[in-house]
Amino acid sequence: MNKKNWLLVVVACVFSLTAFNSCKKSKDNDTEDTGPTEWVKASAFDGDPRSAAASFQIGEVGYLATGILSTNERTKDAWSFKNNLWEEVAEFEGEARNGAVGFSIDGKGYVGTGFNGTDVLKDFYMYDPAANKWTPIADFPGEARYGAVAFTLNGFGYVGTGATKTQKTLKDFWKYDPKTDTWTNVTSPLKNKRVNAFAFVVDGKAYIGGGMDNNQFPEDFYSFDGSNWNEGVAPLKDASNTYDLTRQSASTFVIGKFGYVVGGKKGSVLGNVWKYDVAANKWESKHQALPQNAREGAVSFSIGGKGYLTTGMNSATKFDDTWVFTQVR
Repeated sequence: MNKKNWLLVVVACVFSLTAFNSCKKSKDNDTEDTGPTEWVKASAFDGDPRSAAASFQIGEVGYLATGILSTNERTKDAWSFKNNLWEEVAEFEGEARNGAVGFSIDGKGYVGTGFNGTDVLKDFYMYDPAANKWTPIADFPGEARYGAVAFTLNGFGYVGTGATKTQKTLKDFWKYDPKTDTWTNVTSPLKNKRVNAFAFVVDGKAYIGGGMDNNQFPEDFYSFDGSNWNEGVAPLKDASNTYDLTRQSASTFVIGKFGYVVGGKKGSVLGNVWKYDVAANKWESKHQALPQNAREGAVSFSIGGKGYLTTGMNSATKFDDTWVFTQVR
């Protein structure tokens, strides 16, 4: 065989070996996300790393208050997030706590319930960004709780689910009217009680699911329009077990007509992203997972057609990094 032919054989062998190793590497990392980048870092939270903070959003401004620090101390500082910048605002008026909830109505923010390290709470406060001031409002009338969900519909605030000091989980809901500073009980047909559930609002309907109850992860998923509940939406786990997004302590944001569920915990701490398509009534998991620091108990906002995620925890580690999600898949 002449020199030229030998060279061709060597090149062919090298190519084959490289291709084999390349395929092998791909197979070994078949769970690696190699699609388009959807998460990039935004301005890091300027406060102490924490988890289980309360949050609300007024227009294009996100607000974060309270939470539990790496020292296991509760805190009562409050912050705004606008134009990718964090600014400390007036300190929360109530006790330091974690596991509180927040919602906003007509340019005001509301934060209440939670756990102060000794007792669960039912006090509530209104934040006026124009005056940069917190004011007490009527106490939450249901059982004191932490790990509830909250959302706004048709000019009313809603708070429900959660757990008591004795770890009794709950499924009741209450409606707050800011014009009269009163709460009204709302009938709730949820099959499961739950703590650390998630909720988001799309096109005038709230969607509620997730959480934990009796050491199990509920699969039911509901929509609520302020009057009627509907369980005829895609469950968090299908009968054929082709998908499963049951979890607790996840975060949510909304982009367009899609609701996104990020992270949470089920056995291990998660960093994956699930999208609920309201029109198609189905869940999809094609989006990029968080590139770093899978987490539970994070705070999230929906600003400018993008999702923002900050703080949270994984095991004993609390976070202060902020990530922005842009849908490109």
